[in-house]
Amino acid sequence: MSGKGAGIAVALIGAGAVITAALITSRAPICPDFICGADKGTAEERPRGGGDKQIIQVPGGKAGVEVTPGEITCTAEGGCDSEVHIESVGDATLKVTYMEIRGDGKAYFSHDATCQRKNLAAGVSCSFGVSFSAPAEGGTTQATLVIHHNVGAHPSLVTLRGEGAAQQPTDTPTTTFPSNG
Repeated sequence: MSGKGAGIAVALIGAGAVITAALITSRAPICPDFICGADKGTAEERPRGGGDKQIIQVPGGKAGVEVTPGEITCTAEGGCDSEVHIESVGDATLKVTYMEIRGDGKAYFSHDATCQRKNLAAGVSCSFGVSFSAPAEGGTTQATLVIHHNVGAHPSLVTLRGEGAAQQPTDTPTTTFPSNG
Protein backbone atom coordinates (compact mmCIF):
# COMPACT_ATOMS: atom_id res chain seq x y z
CA MET A 1 0.00 0.00 0.00
CA SER A 2 1.26 3.50 -0.78
CA GLY A 3 2.17 5.91 1.98
CA LYS A 4 -0.86 8.02 1.14
CA GLY A 5 -3.20 4.99 1.44
CA ALA A 6 -1.64 3.99 4.77
CA GLY A 7 -2.09 7.56 6.03
CA ILE A 8 -5.78 7.48 5.12
CA ALA A 9 -6.20 4.10 6.83
CA VAL A 10 -4.49 5.34 10.03
CA ALA A 11 -6.66 8.47 10.04
CA LEU A 12 -9.83 6.42 9.59
CA ILE A 13 -8.89 3.98 12.33
CA GLY A 14 -8.08 6.89 14.64
CA ALA A 15 -11.50 8.32 13.89
CA GLY A 16 -13.19 5.03 14.81
CA ALA A 17 -13.90 3.85 11.27
CA VAL A 18 -12.45 0.38 11.75
CA ILE A 19 -14.72 -1.40 9.24
CA THR A 20 -14.08 1.15 6.49
CA ALA A 21 -10.32 1.02 7.10
CA ALA A 22 -10.40 -2.78 6.89
CA LEU A 23 -12.09 -2.59 3.49
CA ILE A 24 -9.58 -0.03 2.18
CA THR A 25 -6.47 -1.82 3.43
CA SER A 26 -7.44 -5.34 2.43
CA ARG A 27 -8.20 -7.06 -0.87
CA ALA A 28 -11.70 -7.95 0.31
CA PRO A 29 -14.33 -8.99 -2.21
CA ILE A 30 -16.63 -6.26 -3.54
CA CYS A 31 -19.45 -7.58 -1.40
CA PRO A 32 -17.90 -9.00 1.83
CA ASP A 33 -19.64 -11.65 3.93
CA PHE A 34 -20.63 -9.24 6.70
CA ILE A 35 -22.70 -7.26 4.17
CA CYS A 36 -23.98 -9.88 1.70
CA GLY A 37 -23.65 -13.11 3.68
CA ALA A 38 -21.39 -16.08 3.01
CA ASP A 39 -20.83 -16.93 -0.67
CA LYS A 40 -23.01 -14.05 -1.91
CA GLY A 41 -21.30 -11.86 -4.45
CA THR A 42 -17.91 -13.49 -3.97
CA ALA A 43 -18.23 -16.40 -6.37
CA GLU A 44 -16.23 -15.86 -9.52
CA GLU A 45 -17.61 -17.43 -12.69
CA ARG A 46 -15.05 -17.76 -15.44
CA PRO A 47 -15.97 -19.56 -18.65
CA ARG A 48 -12.65 -20.27 -20.37
CA GLY A 49 -11.46 -21.81 -23.60
CA GLY A 50 -14.27 -20.51 -25.80
CA GLY A 51 -16.99 -21.70 -23.46
CA ASP A 52 -15.81 -25.30 -23.27
CA LYS A 53 -15.65 -25.21 -19.48
CA GLN A 54 -17.17 -23.29 -16.62
CA ILE A 55 -15.32 -22.61 -13.38
CA ILE A 56 -17.02 -21.26 -10.28
CA GLN A 57 -14.75 -20.67 -7.31
CA VAL A 58 -15.27 -18.84 -4.04
CA PRO A 59 -12.08 -17.10 -2.83
CA GLY A 60 -10.79 -17.73 0.67
CA GLY A 61 -10.19 -21.47 0.84
CA LYS A 62 -13.69 -22.59 -0.05
CA ALA A 63 -15.12 -25.07 -2.53
CA GLY A 64 -14.75 -24.59 -6.27
CA VAL A 65 -16.20 -26.44 -9.26
CA GLU A 66 -15.08 -26.90 -12.86
CA VAL A 67 -17.60 -28.36 -15.34
CA THR A 68 -16.64 -29.45 -18.85
CA PRO A 69 -17.78 -29.21 -21.57
CA GLY A 70 -20.05 -26.18 -21.68
CA GLU A 71 -22.10 -27.67 -24.51
CA ILE A 72 -22.96 -31.19 -25.67
CA THR A 73 -24.35 -32.07 -29.09
CA CYS A 74 -26.40 -35.23 -29.54
CA THR A 75 -27.77 -36.91 -32.65
CA ALA A 76 -30.39 -39.57 -33.18
CA GLU A 77 -27.86 -41.80 -34.92
CA GLY A 78 -24.67 -41.20 -32.92
CA GLY A 79 -25.76 -40.35 -29.40
CA CYS A 80 -24.05 -37.56 -27.45
CA ASP A 81 -20.53 -36.37 -28.29
CA SER A 82 -19.24 -36.14 -24.71
CA GLU A 83 -19.72 -36.99 -21.06
CA VAL A 84 -20.03 -34.25 -18.44
CA HIS A 85 -16.98 -33.93 -16.20
CA ILE A 86 -17.21 -32.27 -12.74
CA GLU A 87 -14.03 -31.52 -10.79
CA SER A 88 -13.55 -30.08 -7.30
CA VAL A 89 -11.04 -27.24 -7.83
CA GLY A 90 -11.27 -25.43 -4.48
CA ASP A 91 -9.76 -26.12 -1.08
CA ALA A 92 -12.96 -27.46 0.50
CA THR A 93 -15.29 -30.33 -0.37
CA LEU A 94 -17.54 -29.84 -3.40
CA LYS A 95 -21.06 -31.11 -2.73
CA VAL A 96 -23.03 -31.92 -5.88
CA THR A 97 -26.59 -31.97 -4.59
CA TYR A 98 -28.81 -32.70 -7.59
CA MET A 99 -29.11 -32.22 -11.34
CA GLU A 100 -32.07 -31.37 -13.54
CA ILE A 101 -32.80 -30.68 -17.18
CA ARG A 102 -34.73 -27.51 -18.06
CA GLY A 103 -36.01 -25.96 -21.26
CA ASP A 104 -38.30 -26.68 -24.19
CA GLY A 105 -36.44 -29.85 -25.20
CA LYS A 106 -36.08 -31.35 -21.71
CA ALA A 107 -38.28 -34.35 -22.55
CA TYR A 108 -35.71 -35.59 -25.07
CA PHE A 109 -32.64 -35.60 -22.78
CA SER A 110 -31.71 -37.54 -19.66
CA HIS A 111 -28.60 -38.03 -17.52
CA ASP A 112 -27.37 -40.80 -15.31
CA ALA A 113 -27.13 -40.11 -11.59
CA THR A 114 -23.48 -41.14 -11.12
CA CYS A 115 -22.39 -37.74 -9.72
CA GLN A 116 -25.64 -36.73 -8.02
CA ARG A 117 -25.49 -36.41 -4.21
CA LYS A 118 -21.70 -36.81 -4.23
CA ASN A 119 -19.11 -35.11 -2.04
CA LEU A 120 -15.88 -34.52 -3.95
CA ALA A 121 -12.72 -33.65 -2.00
CA ALA A 122 -10.34 -31.10 -3.50
CA GLY A 123 -8.84 -32.46 -6.73
CA VAL A 124 -11.39 -35.28 -7.10
CA SER A 125 -13.60 -35.52 -10.19
CA CYS A 126 -16.68 -37.37 -11.39
CA SER A 127 -18.07 -37.98 -14.90
CA PHE A 128 -21.51 -38.98 -16.13
CA GLY A 129 -23.34 -39.54 -19.39
CA VAL A 130 -26.17 -37.72 -21.11
CA SER A 131 -28.67 -39.52 -23.37
CA PHE A 132 -30.87 -38.22 -26.17
CA SER A 133 -34.01 -39.63 -27.75
CA ALA A 134 -34.89 -37.71 -30.90
CA PRO A 135 -38.35 -36.22 -31.35
CA ALA A 136 -40.53 -38.29 -33.69
CA GLU A 137 -41.02 -35.28 -35.95
CA GLY A 138 -37.25 -34.78 -36.23
CA GLY A 139 -35.57 -31.39 -36.15
CA THR A 140 -33.34 -29.67 -33.64
CA THR A 141 -34.09 -29.28 -29.93
CA GLN A 142 -32.27 -27.69 -27.02
CA ALA A 143 -32.28 -27.87 -23.21
CA THR A 144 -30.04 -26.97 -20.29
CA LEU A 145 -28.48 -29.38 -17.79
CA VAL A 146 -28.45 -27.62 -14.39
CA ILE A 147 -25.92 -28.91 -11.83
CA HIS A 148 -26.70 -27.72 -8.29
CA HIS A 149 -23.82 -27.59 -5.79
CA ASN A 150 -22.49 -25.76 -2.74
CA VAL A 151 -20.31 -23.27 -4.65
CA GLY A 152 -21.48 -19.70 -4.87
CA ALA A 153 -25.02 -18.59 -5.45
CA HIS A 154 -25.52 -20.11 -8.92
CA PRO A 155 -25.53 -23.66 -10.35
CA SER A 156 -23.34 -24.77 -13.26
CA LEU A 157 -25.02 -25.00 -16.66
CA VAL A 158 -24.37 -27.21 -19.69
CA THR A 159 -26.20 -26.54 -22.97
CA LEU A 160 -27.69 -29.67 -24.56
CA ARG A 161 -28.37 -29.65 -28.32
CA GLY A 162 -30.14 -32.51 -30.06
CA GLU A 163 -30.54 -33.18 -33.75
CA GLY A 164 -33.04 -35.82 -34.74
CA ALA A 165 -33.85 -37.20 -38.16
CA ALA A 166 -37.52 -37.43 -39.03
CA GLN A 167 -38.88 -40.95 -39.40
CA GLN A 168 -38.93 -41.77 -43.10
CA PRO A 169 -41.89 -43.86 -44.27
CA THR A 170 -40.82 -47.23 -45.57
CA ASP A 171 -41.90 -48.26 -49.03
CA THR A 172 -43.87 -51.49 -49.03
CA PRO A 173 -43.12 -53.51 -52.13
CA THR A 174 -46.14 -54.32 -54.23
CA THR A 175 -46.63 -58.00 -54.84
CA THR A 176 -48.44 -59.22 -57.91
CA PHE A 177 -50.11 -62.58 -57.68
CA PRO A 178 -50.93 -64.63 -60.77
CA SER A 179 -54.64 -64.80 -61.44
CA ASN A 180 -56.46 -68.10 -61.66
CA GLY A 181 -58.30 -67.67 -64.77
